[in-house]
Amino acid sequence: MKQRLQLKQNLKFNFQLSHTMQQNLDILKMNQTQLHEFIQDFIQRNPIIHYTPTLEFQTYLQDTIFQRVSLKDELYIQLHTTKYSYNESVCNFIIESLDEHGFLSYTPQEYSQFLNTSLEIIHHNIHLLQTFEPIGVCAKNSLDSICIQLRMRKHEYALYMLKHFDYELQHKMYDTIATAMHISKNDVLKYLKQIRSCTPFPCNSYSYEVPSYILPDFEVIIEDGELYIEPRQLYHFHIDDELSLMKEQLTELKSYFHDAYFFIDAIHKRNKTLLILINELFHIQKNHFLYQDELQPCTLQMIAKASGYHESTISRTLSNKYYIFQNEIYAVKNLFISSTKDGSSKDSIEKALLNLIKKEDKTKPYSDQQLVDLLENLDLYVSRRTITKYRNLLHIPNSKDRKVHPTS
Repeated sequence: MKQRLQLKQNLKFNFQLSHTMQQNLDILKMNQTQLHEFIQDFIQRNPIIHYTPTLEFQTYLQDTIFQRVSLKDELYIQLHTTKYSYNESVCNFIIESLDEHGFLSYTPQEYSQFLNTSLEIIHHNIHLLQTFEPIGVCAKNSLDSICIQLRMRKHEYALYMLKHFDYELQHKMYDTIATAMHISKNDVLKYLKQIRSCTPFPCNSYSYEVPSYILPDFEVIIEDGELYIEPRQLYHFHIDDELSLMKEQLTELKSYFHDAYFFIDAIHKRNKTLLILINELFHIQKNHFLYQDELQPCTLQMIAKASGYHESTISRTLSNKYYIFQNEIYAVKNLFISSTKDGSSKDSIEKALLNLIKKEDKTKPYSDQQLVDLLENLDLYVSRRTITKYRNLLHIPNSKDRKVHPTS
């Protein structure tokens, strides 16, 4: 039997983030407080860049109290802006139950018992939360977290190797793994590198402590019936020009200049991206600030369509950001509002529901179906089942429990 040797060419496209791109993304995610800490740390390490705090920043630090965003806040903004279906009460319970590492505190069976719902619903909502950032959240443990990260990165061979050759990996039996998987030893080492690129505790970067202050990124100003967005600047940067004459002779000094220019450029890109997305978001919610109207339905997908940015970039940029309006600080995430199946704003429905119940005859309170009909007269369309859900979220009893019997 003749054997024939054939050469085949396969073309594969792999996209990997460079160190520069990753740093840009990290800075993009930072709110003003985190950016302030990052700037101070960078300037202490780089002798050629200096800064002057703005007067606005100095004054603001004296008057403002802040609370750092937590892992739960990060998960909630992604939950409230996801385009996929989910059970709100189940997801809320799971998020609130996460331990200090962002791992599940109970088994799916226990969640099912606690919430009196099916395992299928529990698994669906856990799998949804596991797609959120940081990737690896809502895992059973550190090993499961690494598996989730490999699965999301589509490193299937590395995932298979981790699941089926744990003993061999611990004892560096790479030849045994290669034989069993019908691959080369170099492939084994490549997949091992993919495993090692994952972090067993991806949520540990989130602090559970409450720091002393918050720095909003911008202020919302109403003037002459118009809405303005005014960015908040922390510092004015300047680079030591005298040292620039020596940078060609000193390699280390040249590196400092390179890092300083990249640092300033990355901050400018962050601020530019944030301002573009904030303008799109506030354009949608403009009437809420000008006329105290209800918040309009607004999702990541809507902002993506208007701005041209990817949804993941929008989530990364707007998550954990704050603004000032009428001397009060608010989270940007609260401007994202989901809508009902018929397109009505959840915020509008909740406010109208509270108003109707407040004005109802307490001896003859409205049933859920009557509330549906009354809301429809206000051009707010919602099902009876949704009314029940909103009532429970607002801690409003049913009509039977709200009824007040007249005294004789």
